[in-house]
Order: sequence, then structure tokens, then C-alpha cells
Amino acid sequence: MATGPSGALTGRRVIELADAKGAYCGKLLADLGADVVLLEPPLGDQGRSRPPRVGGSSGREESLSFLYLNTSKRGATLDLQKEEGRALFARLASGADLVIEALAPGTLEGLGLGWESLRRANPRLVLTSITGFGQTGPHRGFQSSDLVASAMSGAMHVTGDEEDPPVRLAGHQAHVAAASVAAASSLIALLASSQSGEGQHVDISVQEVVASLSHICGVGKWLDDGIIPKRRGTGLFASVPSGAYACRDGSVYLMVNRPLHWAALARWVHEVTGNEEILDPMFDGPSSNRLPYRELLDLFISDLMTQLSVEEAYREGQGRHIAVTPVQPAAGVTEDPHLAARGFFEEIDHPTAGRITYPGAPYRHSRTPWRMHRPAPLLGQHNREVYCDELGLSEAALRALQEGGVI
Repeated sequence: MATGPSGALTGRRVIELADAKGAYCGKLLADLGADVVLLEPPLGDQGRSRPPRVGGSSGREESLSFLYLNTSKRGATLDLQKEEGRALFARLASGADLVIEALAPGTLEGLGLGWESLRRANPRLVLTSITGFGQTGPHRGFQSSDLVASAMSGAMHVTGDEEDPPVRLAGHQAHVAAASVAAASSLIALLASSQSGEGQHVDISVQEVVASLSHICGVGKWLDDGIIPKRRGTGLFASVPSGAYACRDGSVYLMVNRPLHWAALARWVHEVTGNEEILDPMFDGPSSNRLPYRELLDLFISDLMTQLSVEEAYREGQGRHIAVTPVQPAAGVTEDPHLAARGFFEEIDHPTAGRITYPGAPYRHSRTPWRMHRPAPLLGQHNREVYCDELGLSEAALRALQEGGVI
């Protein structure tokens, strides 16, 4: 088995049959040292063509999202529609600790590779399935996407300005959230498997994940407080005040939830602007007390922020233990002095895309460090390693599989 440098998951073998919904799950595990083998169709995963690409390239190896989401993985090709491909997959799964898949519900069963079949061959195996609506329920067969999941989970209901049409969350937050939950759930199942010798089928619904993450500003607000959340522009419905506020040279984002944070902010506004109204006790307490006065409080806070630079607002707010941060464009994030001091960004050489700067560790372990130990694989780059060195196929058999379109 090929492994990267020592990490928390060194020695674990993961087989990944994922798309945009699950690629980040495999990345999180691979960067922790797991040997993650990404299986793609012989013509490659569609994500290889997803723009934007390095330097505006039209090449299939330069998709920025694919390069980021597949660091530290090995790559092999396999056609599961062919009998030989299904047999090879079964052999790979029989020696794996975890299989991550993002196919439509019932697809693996239809290929004779469903959970019951895989667990008979490998009782300790964990199978993690990531789908739009889960393996069961009335929507299990519906098609989904990051946009659909954001809408049907309720997240889009509270995103954007109230008077405007619905807007999606930036990036692909529904899929990233689902993949993160899938990684955590897989680790829990792997721990249970190592203790009991019995694997599990982990069922991840993207819709359910996003609905749970937006609990405080979604249906949970109705269940807990009888309040139907509405869109509040940049502000958070459950945090009053909150939102982006203009300074002299840019904007900062501020949010307040706890009574002590509000008291600190009110004193700050009073000291700088002389505003006496903001000290009224009717604004004290939790955010729910300030909900009816959101627009008024925004005016008070805007009076403060327009007198400050972004740096002044950020430093002073942090000094008063108030959650304030600069609103940065992408270029500003890459030049952020805090991220630079923390060594957040890392560079990796890719054989065709060149040397690229990547976002770094999402967390730091002291004894088993996180790191990206190889770039995203080229299409079929590790076929020989996976099929010959590890499964024992001959060179002649490998060529026959290639010529037959199996790999």
C-alpha cells in the first residue's frame, strides 16, 4: 500500500467514487495521511473541465477546483459499466477501510456492488454515500445540485436582500458542508469498525446537512421562537446587529449575539459619536430583544464606522472583544498579514499546471500534522501502481484492460 508521510490516518485505505458532492471529503482524509485512491471513468471526471482554469487554460488538467479538491490523492481509471471493471472495484473494496461514493441511490446495487455485497466480502468496510436527498425518503430519486440543495434546505430563503429575487450562496457551500460532515461521519464509523470489527453504511443527504447547519436562521427559528426568518441582506437573521458596514476605505463585517458583546458595542458607539439613545436599556439582552430595532441600530453603527478606517474598526473592535473582521476581496485574502504569519498558504508543483498556491490547513494537529503531500493526480496516473503493484495484475493484463476501455 502506498502511503504519504505520517499523519492521523496513515495506513488507512480509501476508495473514492465521488463527484463535486464528495471530493472535499476525500481531500480531508487524504491530507490527514489516508491513502485515497480516486477512481474516475476512463475519459475522466467532469470536474477536470470545470472553470476557472489555471491562467485561463483550456486543458483538462488545469481546473482550479479539481486541483484543490484532489490534493494528496492517487488517481486510477475504471469503467464500472463493464464486468471486468466491476470485478476490479470489488477487489479494491475488499482491501479498503472506507469507500466514498456519490452516485445516485441504487446505482451500486444495480451494478452488484451495493452495501450488502461489499460488506460480505469485507465486514469491516465503511461505505459513505453522499447524495442530494439521501438513500431513502420521497426525494431519494430526485436530481440535485449545490443550487438545488441550497434552495430546498432553506438556506436561500434567508440569503440576500428581502426585495430581490433569491440568490445562491457563494461558491459551493452546500457540497463543501456535506463533504465535511461526510468526512467526520466516516471517521466515527471507522473508529467503531476498529473497535467492533463491523462496518457501517453512512448515509449523507446534502439537503439534510445544509438544513441542520442553517438551523439557527431557518426552520429551527420557527420551532424554537415562533419566528419565520426573512432575508436581511448581509445581516444574519438571528444576530442583531450584524452585517457589512462601510468604513472610510472599505467595509467590515460585524455581528453581535451575547448581551455583553452588545454592551461593549453600545459603549463604543457612544464614546465615538456621542449617541445617547444606543445606551437605552430596551436594547440590552439577547438578539431577540433588538430584532424590532434592527434598522435603527444599523444607522447608529454606520455613524461609528464611517468615521473609521477598516484597520481602525477591526483593531478596536477586536480589542473590545467584539466580532469584527475586514471584508476582503480575493486578492486581499491572499495578502492578509494574519494568514501570512500563520503560514496558511502552501505551494505545490503540478506536472502540467505548474507551481500553484493553495489554501492550507483547516486545522492543526501537533503530533500528526496535516499536509498536502502530492498534487492532484493526472488522469490514470497511478493505474500501474493500483492494478499491477497492489492487485497483482500483469503488464499484459493491464494493456488488455486499457485496450478494452475498462481502465
